[in-house]
Order: sequence, then C-alpha cells, then structure tokens
Amino acid sequence: MSTARFEVISSKSDTFEPELRYITHSRYDNEWLSAVHSHSVAEMLYILEGEGEIVVAGKHREISPGDFIIIPPHLMHTEVSSIAKPLEYYCLGISDISIKYEKDDFDPVIALGNSSQNILDLIRSIYREMQKKQKAYELMAKSYFYNLFSILIRRHVIDIKMDEEKVIRSNIADVKSYIDEHYAESFSLNSLADIAALSKFHLIRQFKNALGVSPMDYIQTKRVNEAKKLLSGTELSISDIAEAVGFSSGSYFTQRFRLVTGMTPMGFRSRYAAEDEHGLL
Repeated sequence: MSTARFEVISSKSDTFEPELRYITHSRYDNEWLSAVHSHSVAEMLYILEGEGEIVVAGKHREISPGDFIIIPPHLMHTEVSSIAKPLEYYCLGISDISIKYEKDDFDPVIALGNSSQNILDLIRSIYREMQKKQKAYELMAKSYFYNLFSILIRRHVIDIKMDEEKVIRSNIADVKSYIDEHYAESFSLNSLADIAALSKFHLIRQFKNALGVSPMDYIQTKRVNEAKKLLSGTELSISDIAEAVGFSSGSYFTQRFRLVTGMTPMGFRSRYAAEDEHGLL
C-alpha cells in the first residue's frame, strides 16, 4: 500500500481568516439613493447587469457587466447607475482583511480574466445558501466563500502579504481609545467589532492578546477606576456615581466595584477619607 500524507501546519501569527459579514443583491430603481458612504469592512462587488460609475475616494470609474470591484474599509464611495441601463450587482461585506490602498494609482475594478464565471458561480452559491437558509447553510456558505477567496489569492487578484498584525494592533488601539472616551455610554460587542473591522470572536481574541482582558472586562474596569476618582474627589451619591460612569444600577455598580477593588464603593470612600484625614495620602 502506498500512502501520501500531507500535514497542515498552523501558525497563529500567520492566520488569515477573512469573514463574510453580509451579502446583498441590489438592483437600481426609483428609490436608489447614490449617497457617498463608507463601511468598517471591505466590500467586493460583482456587476451583473447595467452600466454606471463607481466613485471611490472622489475618483470616478465606469463599470459594466462582469466587472469585479474591491473597496477597502473606511474608504468613502458610492455607486451611480445609468437610468437607461440600470445597475444590478452582488455585494459582499468582508471583515478581518486589509486592502492595500495607494491613493494615486488605486483602481477598484479588478480584472478576473478566465476566473470571472467561476467567481460569479461561487457568489451566487453563497447568496443562495444565505437566502434559503437550509440545514448547515452557514457552513456551506463559508465553504463557497473560502473557495472564492482562494481563487482570488492564487490569481493574484488580492494580496494578503501585508502587515496584518500591524493593522489589527492599530484597530484594537482604536477600540481602546473609543472606550476610554465613551466609557459611560452603552456598548455592544457588535459596535466595537465594527470599529475594529473584525468579527466579535476575533475582536475578543485580539483585544485580549493586546491588553490581557476582554473588551467588556476592560470597560468595567475603566468605569470602576473613573468611579474611584469621583468617590474620592466629590460628594456625589453612590447611585449618581454609578450612573455617571455608565453602570445600569447601583447594585451592579457595587458588585463590579467589589470585584475589581475588593471593597464596596462606600467602603472605598470611607477608607479614602480616613487616610486623607490622617495625612496618609
């Protein structure tokens, strides 16, 4: 018997895990609003029918059936359709990737060559799975999606040889800065993931790798630290301080405060006042 064995070697530092966040099928009609906008994720468009323009970072590019378009995250853009030949296209929103953008020579329209039909078939398969939602549809959609990405990479349509670790670190820093500035507001993992252009799973993992705690634990600790300043520097009531730093109730504030500091807010205030009185601070 002859056996050929191939091992898959995985390295966390080299992990490339793009994630499909959404797929849409759009067709021009009278309610079409060509407003300039941006997304926290990259977008890929496949033009099915019609004619028009894609406007990316103020640059206009004519588009027609068969064109494949890549738009980097956070880049202002819009689609403008011909009225006589309305645009129709698929759009995929993809997180956990970065697209190299050179302002002077960036062209969002990518030549697919003889891969065009294969790419379209895969996009249609993804859309069909997401639309019908049959058993294991998410797994099937993901398999088609990874197949599509593999073709794009092998055909050199996209280049993943970029400093993705640097991009992720920068995005995590953006999330931390946002929390530090808006700690008293309501948060969701979805909103923080949008800021980082990552999935919720990858946000939690990368945030913990960078700071040693999850995003939600960081938020709670930040709120407790801000509360300590108010407890020691003001005469605000416990409930007022809880509200000021973003806790939903005084009891939950007390619970989190004790978890972080080992004492209640009132106990902390009393201890601070006693140490201040005796000149220990």
